[in-house]
Amino acid sequence: MKRELLVLAFSIACASQAAANSFNQFISFGDSNLDSGWWAGALQGQCDGAPAPCTTGSAVKNALIANAIANGGTGAPVGVGLMNSQILAGFFGLTAVPANQPGGTNYAISGAVNAATPANGNIGNLNLNATLPSTMQQIANYLSSHGGVANPQALYVISSGGNDVTFARDHITTGLSDQRAYLANQAAALANAVLSLQVTGAQHIVVNGLAGSGGFATFYTQALFSDLSALGVNFIGADIRAFVQTVEANPTRYGFTAATVFPGVLGTGTGSACVWTGTGPSAGWGQWCADTTTPGNQYAYLRSADAEQTSFWSDDEHFSAAGQRLEAAYDFGLISSVPGPVAGAGLPGLIFASGGLLAWWRRRQKLA
Repeated sequence: MKRELLVLAFSIACASQAAANSFNQFISFGDSNLDSGWWAGALQGQCDGAPAPCTTGSAVKNALIANAIANGGTGAPVGVGLMNSQILAGFFGLTAVPANQPGGTNYAISGAVNAATPANGNIGNLNLNATLPSTMQQIANYLSSHGGVANPQALYVISSGGNDVTFARDHITTGLSDQRAYLANQAAALANAVLSLQVTGAQHIVVNGLAGSGGFATFYTQALFSDLSALGVNFIGADIRAFVQTVEANPTRYGFTAATVFPGVLGTGTGSACVWTGTGPSAGWGQWCADTTTPGNQYAYLRSADAEQTSFWSDDEHFSAAGQRLEAAYDFGLISSVPGPVAGAGLPGLIFASGGLLAWWRRRQKLA
């Protein structure tokens, strides 16, 4: 296992160096699956043009996140460590700083929905702060601030829709057909926003599917990818659910166990990296996870000192630091296997051909 990880790390390092000049900027839009620390900036009054205050809208949640940051946490969903957006950008010698911080190009905000519409009360985020921009608005804000032109040499990554699934499940009570209609409309809205990036110059676009295994998540991902294809968007679709299933099926191959490979649960019995035993919000507690194993109810805390490396999930919704690295490597493999600026980027004949890193994992499993 250690040898395989060392070979993988070496391969990525070689590919990263060869591909470092392929893109000149990393730009991302979406929700907590990419958010690299919007709340940290928001708590300091930095809002990137969004109406202030641009925090969560919950005094309790803001305090939990602030407490975690004060105790070594990042304020990002990973809790302690880097997000996949930061790691993927780093593979190309770039950064994914939150857009509300100096030099930031990561517009993603935890809680964002695809589009604010009458169907969801015209809100862009599931957090209580209704002025936070939706993913569609993030894209519009980026284009507006850049003269309506998308950087053709940038790598664009979009990950959004999970909060739309949550909204459909929890707030649309008129039946399955209305829930699916809402999700179909939200998928179409995002697809059109991604199209707006392409027609204004974007040439390299990665769109993540949802990690969830439920029917809504599958329905949404299929609708989104179908809409993008129908619109003629040239994109790389990342099958995040297949990635998760691959890791869950062989946890020890990736450094996890049967007890630490699945999403977390509330309380001390969790297998996730972060433990949450306090009151108030009860989901996505990696956002207020501190870098400490000392129990407390003013922040979430680490299950063990190395929990972010030995668990696949940080909480019930977000990957751990180790999971973020694996997701970034998977996306990098997909990008590197597609003809274009990074195709065949000096790889030492190992893993990124024929469907990327996930295909390599699957081939290795069959041979094992």
